[in-house]
Amino acid sequence: MSDDPLARLPAAHTTEPRLVIPGSLLVRTVEGLRARSNRWRESACVWTGSRDGRVTCVVFHHDLADDRATRFSLELPETAKFALYERLQGRGEALLALLHTHPDHHVGLSLVDQRNQLSSRVGFWSIVLPYYAVRDWRPEEIGFHVRCDLGWRRLNPTQVQERLHVEADS
Repeated sequence: MSDDPLARLPAAHTTEPRLVIPGSLLVRTVEGLRARSNRWRESACVWTGSRDGRVTCVVFHHDLADDRATRFSLELPETAKFALYERLQGRGEALLALLHTHPDHHVGLSLVDQRNQLSSRVGFWSIVLPYYAVRDWRPEEIGFHVRCDLGWRRLNPTQVQERLHVEADS
């Protein structure tokens, strides 16, 4: 028997979240995180879009409010979070993923990261880019985490490849 508690859950309680993002929006995301981090502070954004996982928009925390970013942390004020939720509701969109940077190679979710998510919905993604996003998008160096019934689960490279699709722009 597996030690993984997720392996013991009935199939109805597991999730197969998928994200589909246009290549140009992915590039804009990484460049925006890199510029805001400026090699010395964390930065963050959210991907929003349709409930089936199609990413249509990137919203940077610093465009919503002062994210109080420091070398090792950032914090989005509650008023900015609620304004984001209202905006999405008005557009019929969903929060799909939170992306943020870390100062070094560590791309796991800290306890603070786990407790301060914008969404606790099963299937929500939390993606961590190392080195303040200075490097180009390299999935093998990035931490991909998905919210499950029993908390956060880090996806392995095969799972990421199966669930994250970057589309060529037409």
